[in-house]
Amino acid sequence: MLLSQLMQDALAATPDKPALIFEDDVLSYRELDDAIERSARGLLSLGVDLGDRVAIFMRNRWEYVELYFACFRIGAIAVPLNHRFQTDEVVFAVTHCTAKLLIADQALLPVVRDVPEQAASLIGMYVYGGDVAPDAPRRWSDVVAAASDSAWPEVDDDDPAMILYTSGSTGKPKGVTHTHRSISATATSRAATQQLDAEDISLAATAICHAGAAIGVTFPTLLTGGTVVILAESDPGLFLDAVSTHRPTRTVLLPAQLLDAVVDPRAKDVDFGCFREIACGGDQMSSDLYDEFATITDLQLNQLYGLTECEAVSMNPPFGLIERGSFGLPRAGVEVRIAAATSTAYDADGSHVVDAAPGEAGEIWVRSDSVMTGYWDDPEHTAATFVGDWLRTGDLGSRDADGYLHFQGRIKEIIIKGGSNIAPGEVEDVLEASPAVELCGVVGTPDARLGSLVHAFVQLHHGLTDPPTEADLRAFAAERLAAYKVPDRWTFVTDLPRNHVGKLDRHALHLRAVELDAR
Repeated sequence: MLLSQLMQDALAATPDKPALIFEDDVLSYRELDDAIERSARGLLSLGVDLGDRVAIFMRNRWEYVELYFACFRIGAIAVPLNHRFQTDEVVFAVTHCTAKLLIADQALLPVVRDVPEQAASLIGMYVYGGDVAPDAPRRWSDVVAAASDSAWPEVDDDDPAMILYTSGSTGKPKGVTHTHRSISATATSRAATQQLDAEDISLAATAICHAGAAIGVTFPTLLTGGTVVILAESDPGLFLDAVSTHRPTRTVLLPAQLLDAVVDPRAKDVDFGCFREIACGGDQMSSDLYDEFATITDLQLNQLYGLTECEAVSMNPPFGLIERGSFGLPRAGVEVRIAAATSTAYDADGSHVVDAAPGEAGEIWVRSDSVMTGYWDDPEHTAATFVGDWLRTGDLGSRDADGYLHFQGRIKEIIIKGGSNIAPGEVEDVLEASPAVELCGVVGTPDARLGSLVHAFVQLHHGLTDPPTEADLRAFAAERLAAYKVPDRWTFVTDLPRNHVGKLDRHALHLRAVELDAR
């Protein structure tokens, strides 16, 4: 299905129903469709054609959806950029994908003002919102107002539709490339797996420049004729206010974001009964999060697993058994295999890969129409990521006897100590089970004798009258882990570092461990 057709059923059936809500703006399906068509004609008037890249650098706002679908309508490729990027990061992404246009939020103009001088591919930069100074780039609204009718390009299902730059902790970001087919497959699968319908009100509470809020929340809801409420930013107060005001039925949050909301003093006065489902993914989920969540709602928290290369690979079925600590079952149309660690040699099509036994850790492989086609202009990483039509995620997981999937960590984060492999996630889960520990991060640190030692960075709950010592936590871990998995080094911190999307920044922890080793 072409993405330009994704909203056609809802537009025909309920043209005046709210499609998007953002702050004080409420757009019906008819109004959204009109806005999309005007922006699409604006793109064409500037010479943007089939396959041209349009970089979008904005905070959450409803116009983001307008620009996505304007690109889809004419076969241009939308390139959403993380709104936390600094100038050099924007320049890299724009240059790497040779974007033709850059459309920016007026509030972010100081970051990108000089980008056109450093990115030769750009033919123009345009600004959304606010009062623009005479020497600033043109307003996008002026482009739209001046555009005239023109013929629509012919677009194919397999044409690229989006390039999403990953926030990898090492090396330069990679441009994950999705087509109309892969995105529409995800939207259709999400709708079927979650049993979405026109009565759903989905709260897009994370950054809409990322796959989760866009491909995983907004697009499936519009496909089924529901309403999407977009939060301006990740803020517990805004989230709780939106729950009370808009009564959403669905949302997806990062663990840290949800924890901030449920421990907020205002949460106890909010009625969460409107929700059919609250899903959480993007990082490890602590037992504290489950416990805190249970104090404010009768819902079971739905853990999901996904990646930019294939959004929401697996989730606990919202109308079936939810298994705490598991990221559930593959969604409709997705195949998941756990490739055994012994699968070091296999045919190019993956036909002779040995699958891990139940309960045994192995690499998570994914096959689906929802999977990306590859990394933009990066055949080397693309080839290394695919085995036939199987996507190697680089993540470790296991499958239990009931078929439910469990996350075990990243392969490249595995700590090899004295010839034994240690998954950081396993150690973190044990430490976070301590009543005194709020969060922790575990990394390997070099050791001349054993190869690596285990270094735990521990964030305790605030206000403890009798905080545990290193010896206390070591004894706690020793009761629950094999001796070689118990951390060798301990550092107590007030906050753990996070990357652009709120995940634990292991690269920063590695650097901190090296710094401490040097003392």
